[in-house]
Amino acid sequence: MTSTAHRGAQGQSFRSLVTLLRRTLGRSWGIRAARFYAALLSLGVVTAIAISAGGLGANDTSLSLVARSAAMLVWVPGAMCALALAKPPHDASLAQGIAVLAGAHGFDGARFARAEALATVRLLGEVILVPLLFMGVFVFAILARGGLASMARPLAGSIVFGSVAAMVLGSMASVCRRWGGARGRTWLAGAVFGPWLFAEMALSGRVATYVSIPGLLGRLWEALAAVPT
Repeated sequence: MTSTAHRGAQGQSFRSLVTLLRRTLGRSWGIRAARFYAALLSLGVVTAIAISAGGLGANDTSLSLVARSAAMLVWVPGAMCALALAKPPHDASLAQGIAVLAGAHGFDGARFARAEALATVRLLGEVILVPLLFMGVFVFAILARGGLASMARPLAGSIVFGSVAAMVLGSMASVCRRWGGARGRTWLAGAVFGPWLFAEMALSGRVATYVSIPGLLGRLWEALAAVPT
């Protein structure tokens, strides 16, 4: 019983640390700009879907708009957020204070790094997934007029794609911030675009897809979210 209570307290402390790190990392202007862009994009897509549906319910155009907006959310506001998170916070004293406080509460370097990574992924998820969920619920619940089963797959696929992309970009940003320090953004840009440029210039089309993050995420989008036309 005591052991269970201790594990519960440790879990609560870890979640509190993740929340604190998320608030600290999320103060960047780059993340605020990413949130603003994502909100504008989702509102614009919802308006376009409502106009294209014309009161007749969701159609392939609506689903295609959601799917394409998933890709846009990943590569525009998602990329902006990842780049902002790839660099340590401007308030170095605050970040150092949190690290010292975490150490005083029994968090070693590995657990603190895991908490930072989870906070980073959580921020990417908020930027990418919240607008996607908003658009998906709008299409599925507001505009649906029968045929829900056929609508569920591309909508769910878009959300799964956004979730995987948030985990990948968030993990990469966390690693680059931890190991690259002030040059973390350069590390992230090199890790994402270096293999992609090499693959595009030196490898065949089929092979090139699988050796870079943009290629792999693009193939995942095609498999999960793309609506056949």
